[in-house]
Amino acid sequence: MSKQLREPDEEARRLAVVGLARQPLEAAMPLLFSAMGDGSWRVRKDAVAALLAAQPLKPETVEGIIDLLRSADNAGLRASAVELLERLGNRAVAPLCGHLNDPDHDLRKFVIDILGSIGSKSCLPLLVAALDDPDPNVRVAAAENLGKIGDPKAQPQLLKVLEGGDLWLKFTVLDSLGKIGAPVPLEVLTPLLSESLLRRAVYDCLGLLGEPACAPLLVKGLGEAVKNAREAAAVALMRLRLRLGGEESEELIDRPLGELRGSAQVAGLIASLDGNDPVVLDAVVKVIGIMGEERAVAGLLAVARQERHRAACLQAFRGVGDAALATLLERYPEAHAPERAFIAQVIGELGLVAAVELVGEGLEDDAPQLRSACALALAKLAPQGAARRIASLLGDASHEVAEAALEALRRLSSREPEELTRLCSDLSQSGRPERRRDAALLLASLSDCERLGLLAKDEDAGVRTAAVNSLSRCGQSQCVGSLVMALVDESPQVRVAAAQALGEVGGAETLEPLLLALNDADPWVQTAALKGLAALGDPRALPGVAALLGDARGPVLIAGLGTVAALGSGADLAPVEAALSDGDEEVVQAAIGILSGSGTGWLERHCEALLGHPHWGVRRCFARALAESLGAEALPRLEAALAQEADPLVRGEISGLLCRLG
Repeated sequence: MSKQLREPDEEARRLAVVGLARQPLEAAMPLLFSAMGDGSWRVRKDAVAALLAAQPLKPETVEGIIDLLRSADNAGLRASAVELLERLGNRAVAPLCGHLNDPDHDLRKFVIDILGSIGSKSCLPLLVAALDDPDPNVRVAAAENLGKIGDPKAQPQLLKVLEGGDLWLKFTVLDSLGKIGAPVPLEVLTPLLSESLLRRAVYDCLGLLGEPACAPLLVKGLGEAVKNAREAAAVALMRLRLRLGGEESEELIDRPLGELRGSAQVAGLIASLDGNDPVVLDAVVKVIGIMGEERAVAGLLAVARQERHRAACLQAFRGVGDAALATLLERYPEAHAPERAFIAQVIGELGLVAAVELVGEGLEDDAPQLRSACALALAKLAPQGAARRIASLLGDASHEVAEAALEALRRLSSREPEELTRLCSDLSQSGRPERRRDAALLLASLSDCERLGLLAKDEDAGVRTAAVNSLSRCGQSQCVGSLVMALVDESPQVRVAAAQALGEVGGAETLEPLLLALNDADPWVQTAALKGLAALGDPRALPGVAALLGDARGPVLIAGLGTVAALGSGADLAPVEAALSDGDEEVVQAAIGILSGSGTGWLERHCEALLGHPHWGVRRCFARALAESLGAEALPRLEAALAQEADPLVRGEISGLLCRLG
């Protein structure tokens, strides 16, 4: 093996490591340690995996791994040792703590970094003591990793460090206090604002402190010349605003921000709209919206290109209001289609009726995205005749546009009910099924159960399905008769929709029809009926559901188990426990998931069978259930399961659970 590990071929060396994993650890360990420093990351990774799989590791083995951290001339070996110790988790904590007084300051720093990544609170007193280490890098590492561990018990000692003169250590301490999340007294933070290097971290802490007195400091911080400090103030200010709420927020934050509108101080914030940090962008957009700063319109449009920020930008435009119109109209002709679509959305949301013709013209644009946005915007502006103009898009070649037109017409139903009624009358008499389907979808917004009942008998199954779905949205008891009739439709698609609709409508009169639907020949209808009964929540359905479970398979059985769990308790869950012996692994996993929330008594009865189940997914699922239900009490069973497990995915899952339970 030693010779193979020196082969020039990477794959040969990797296979040698795989072979070492099958040998006794005592003999293989020196060679595995050597492989951890190999030039190939794949070889190093396999060596780490082989040592992780060798459970349990003896104390002397862990000490040997820690000693590898001294390998200053082999960065790969040192990195592999760090990874291995971190993945050993709590099992490595005690040996690592034994080296916190090591003469080698580099080793002390590595040990502290690893302890921070493991996150064990048991080493907290030793890391606190390391804040006074003679080496500055070790002190900074101690402060940083106390923040990673996040235990508020470290706060008093961290606050004492702020009384010293080491700026870099103070900065790290402030960062760690921010991560811990425990409020830092305002009287401690305020003097630190005199140090420009510390301001960004101070603003972070002010945001966590959440005291009203922080607001003026943060508002002033928006004018910081240093970009990251200015942005930290914006993030902290929005966090404080969320905490304060109501009149206090209006008085201390919103009003002062409004007074900054048009000032030179805002220029830096507008420049921050070019950034990439999503948290910062979200905060800056909100600050600008509260200010109502119209100079930021172009920047807001640029940020809105990212979907995750679009809602915040839209809210900011509401703050800017009518003042945004001139810039929006100026940008519109030159903008690409997605940006024009957003501009149309803004015009609709802000009710900028002066731009109604521009929106109307967009209904005929070549870009589907713009046609969709203009249809929805026109519904918001609601000029006379909007419904007729939007209805022309119902037959659009783009599905996205046709759906947007439907949604826009639904929104107009309260504004133009007569026009919508006429439109639905025309559509329901069309020779094209897709137009009759549109009528069925629109009639829900008019709550026209009578017309929907007629369309539920249409010759086209798609139209009948749409009508049944709309009847459920009407939510009226007079719809139940039409839905019950749809349960015997010739199309399984319609019957599925009817069963779902009955579950959504609810009421005592839907119980018997849903129970009858359990006898349907189509398994998807049965599944829909079972889900409907679960939503209904009436325990009287239990006997009927239990009768179905005897012959049910696959998705029907899974849905039935969920229904039993929703309707019953205790002894009622016997069919769920019986399903643990089902031949379908998906059924067994579903049963494990349900039983995991019903106590621990079943675990012992089925532990041996499920940890030895022929399907790896079941073994993995049950191992998780053991850990979640029993906590540390599951350790002996999980260790025994790991010893006999051959599947690498299951081994990885169990190893991870053992590390967490430690």
